[in-house]
Amino acid sequence: MKRLTNKYSSAWLHSCMYACIHAIMLVTVLSSLAFAQSSDLKSEPGYVDFGDFSDFETSTGVTEVILEEDLLSMLAQMSSEEDPNVMAILNGLKLVKANVFEVSEDNQDELKSRIDQIDSKLTGSNWKRIVRTRSAEETANVYIKQNSNKQIVGLVVTTLEADGEAAFVNIVGTIELATIGKLGNKFNIPHLEGVGKHKGDSDED
Repeated sequence: MKRLTNKYSSAWLHSCMYACIHAIMLVTVLSSLAFAQSSDLKSEPGYVDFGDFSDFETSTGVTEVILEEDLLSMLAQMSSEEDPNVMAILNGLKLVKANVFEVSEDNQDELKSRIDQIDSKLTGSNWKRIVRTRSAEETANVYIKQNSNKQIVGLVVTTLEADGEAAFVNIVGTIELATIGKLGNKFNIPHLEGVGKHKGDSDED
């Protein structure tokens, strides 16, 4: 086997080092952009941190949907001919986040407790609860956040169905409440279909 001369070994080493440095720089830039984007979203008035869901991720059925502004813009363009109303909805959004878990005897009490914690957090921080449903089989809450112009800039849906699913949904951006169900239908996000139709609270034993 021929050995590389010092001349070619040096050139090869220099080339590898150059490539590695650029790769490190690229990863650093992309990481910074991702961090900045995440930080920007968290500063939005309609953003809600639901907390750590890792304890529930071992359940049989787990679904997570995270659509940020750049992807939502692309989807808006794709939807423009199919449904202009959906395009209008998507263009105003910055984040669609949904976490859905299958409810079991092992996690039902903890999921219900998390929903109650979120309820206390939101009702105590300028969010308006527009739907509240309590029954032996279902718990559901819908909240909106409005800016100083009474424009909706955030939507939260939390639901739990016994022997079904628990869902935690947060939508950030300019929202038309009457048409938000179209978004749930398009992306198969549960529990958004009737949001614009609800009028108020209901409680059943």
